[in-house]
Amino acid sequence: MTSYDLYTSPVPEGTWNVPMAGDARFSWEYHDGRDRLLSLYQKGKDKQWDAGKRIDWDLEVDPTNVAGLPEEFNPLFGSDIWDKMSQDRRDEFGRHQGSWLFSQFLHGEQGALNVSARIVQSVPDLDSKFSHPDHGRGTARRALHPVRA
Repeated sequence: MTSYDLYTSPVPEGTWNVPMAGDARFSWEYHDGRDRLLSLYQKGKDKQWDAGKRIDWDLEVDPTNVAGLPEEFNPLFGSDIWDKMSQDRRDEFGRHQGSWLFSQFLHGEQGALNVSARIVQSVPDLDSKFSHPDHGRGTARRALHPVRA
């Protein structure tokens, strides 16, 4: 499943390489052809929570207030800037604020996933390697599912 068509500006294809003692390679693409891996991943989700089943994806979301918070929660609310803004400008600000919120969440989860993978790679014994992947799977689910929203 490619995500390149979801970006508003062009994104270079390939990976983002971060030099380390061993390279960590980031790629945000999840190509087809990984049926066995996806089947194993689905089994793991079935034993825990599955956003595809537990989240009502048909629920209407206000694009100007994706979190559904009262206007008073807006950091500009009550300021001179807020008072001077038209409703259209407030709505535009709300869209940008929602985009920023999801971007921060997604990048935090991607970072946590990479740290989790690095820990699994570095722990010395098999029991430790088996106990940590549940955290990685949960992080991966949270990182992937906001893309659907």
